[in-house]
Amino acid sequence: MNKSIYTKFVFSQPMLATWAVCCIAFGVSISLVGVDKGWINFVGSAKKEDTPTNSDNTPDEMEQTRITDMLLNTRAAKECIGNPNEWKRVPYFWPIGRDPGRKGPAAFVPGLLHGPDKLSVEPIAFINRDRKQFVILVHLGKSLCGHDGIIHGGVQATLLDEFTARPAFWNLPRNIALTANLKINYRRPVVANQVLVFRTRLVEMEGRKAKIAATLEDTSGNVLTDAESLYISPSNEKLLLDRSSEIKKIESVYPGNF
Repeated sequence: MNKSIYTKFVFSQPMLATWAVCCIAFGVSISLVGVDKGWINFVGSAKKEDTPTNSDNTPDEMEQTRITDMLLNTRAAKECIGNPNEWKRVPYFWPIGRDPGRKGPAAFVPGLLHGPDKLSVEPIAFINRDRKQFVILVHLGKSLCGHDGIIHGGVQATLLDEFTARPAFWNLPRNIALTANLKINYRRPVVANQVLVFRTRLVEMEGRKAKIAATLEDTSGNVLTDAESLYISPSNEKLLLDRSSEIKKIESVYPGNF
């Protein structure tokens, strides 16, 4: 009698079905937890750390177009574009001062400073007919800040050094120069994520020396920072190559009246 009861209890179909359902439910629960925690990885699926990411150090194409349009629609750009007898657009990211056969990463500004939330797109540059003045428009992002939301003073200094070099390159012997001195006055905080206008001009030139003045402005014309720099074309011709042929190529990229 006892054996019969025991046998019916163990092999009862309802009990087996209930036990099977419980086992399946438990297994599914453990599997789901394992997938969520990363303990289990199904064949053909990518782990979170293996998911492909965009490693390019540039904004996407639509964002680049949007920012470039912002630069071209500023009052400063429209004044230059609307006066083709006096102003002409020239490309900015051009390897002036870089040996043509040199290999390796791009120079500092178009390399490390260029990218999302930094120097977002290639600057828009205009040269005056006299080759003594430049207007250069940029967009600077939040990754170039010192204090939160404020562009680092060292970044401003770098760009002022970079942009004041243009009038020096165009006018000094052999169209090449080195910075000898840079004096900067920080007038107002420069807020990130905005379009900025750099204006540079040749003030004085004597022999191999050129004095350049520059302002950093917002799109309303408020001067945020200003600077003066001194450039010298080296007497040692082996130190830096003659760049006069490059200057001509740069001016020929965009059409213009001069």
